[in-house]
Amino acid sequence: MRLSLLNLQQRFIAVALLCATSAFLILAASAQQNPENMDPDANKNKAKQLLNLAVQALGGSAYRNQSQSDCEGRVAKFDRNGGTMGYSMMRSYWQFPDKNRTEYIVKTTKGGMLAILWGNLPVKGGEFIQLFDGDKGWTMDKSGVSDADVTVVEEFQAGLKRLLRTLLLNRANEQGVFLYYAGIGISDMREVDWVDFTDNEERKVRLALDHESHLPMRTIATTPNEEMHDRDEDVTIYSNYKEHDGVQSPMQITREHNGQRTMQIFYTSCSNAPNLPADFFTESALQKKFKDTGGKVKAEK
Repeated sequence: MRLSLLNLQQRFIAVALLCATSAFLILAASAQQNPENMDPDANKNKAKQLLNLAVQALGGSAYRNQSQSDCEGRVAKFDRNGGTMGYSMMRSYWQFPDKNRTEYIVKTTKGGMLAILWGNLPVKGGEFIQLFDGDKGWTMDKSGVSDADVTVVEEFQAGLKRLLRTLLLNRANEQGVFLYYAGIGISDMREVDWVDFTDNEERKVRLALDHESHLPMRTIATTPNEEMHDRDEDVTIYSNYKEHDGVQSPMQITREHNGQRTMQIFYTSCSNAPNLPADFFTESALQKKFKDTGGKVKAEK
């Protein structure tokens, strides 16, 4: 009987020591992953590792080598009180890294206007196309094809710097960009890893990656507002991922500006290998579409 009790005591002590050792190892590992305890090189390597895991989760080489996309769905715009201003059917085309063409069929429910995706362009019901090619841009509506406003093109270019694809594949390697692993947190009721991008112009983007799947969940972009002597915060939330042509695509995207929801996009279909025409992202392509849809092409100056 005494021998049995001794064996039980020994087993109990062994289990207690094993638990204590495991707890110590877990705490030690957690301490090593705490960004405050990491040296700068280790921190940067951790951030790069997470970006690589995110790329793998999105499709790996299929995502890296993707050159075009074509997604169709519906977008809703919200006013400052959270009410729906209107919605439009939309189709967004990309040729990476900096060509975008978005076509809208606009329907309105309040005020007769809907602000389009890039910039605050008041557009009444009907078809509207916004096209960007790097530092150039054009619009097409019922009056014809026109050059995009300079400020709208600038907004597009600024938006490219915080575009999810740019962050994952290019931004970390740009000169003057500081990459930082900011630790584990909670976002959208999920455990996430935070990766921060900061540049010399005091622009900062925080990227949240799902801790388990590594899929991107949101970006938080903070930029100086010189006019208001303050900072603007733009949040983009990615959800409802679906696989198309070997690439995971977020089928729902929500945008917020300074704490207010401004837009929600619900995609119904996506192609990540659409094989678009060579001239699809050109002014001449818009001129041709305007003519083919019954409009009159403006005479060249």
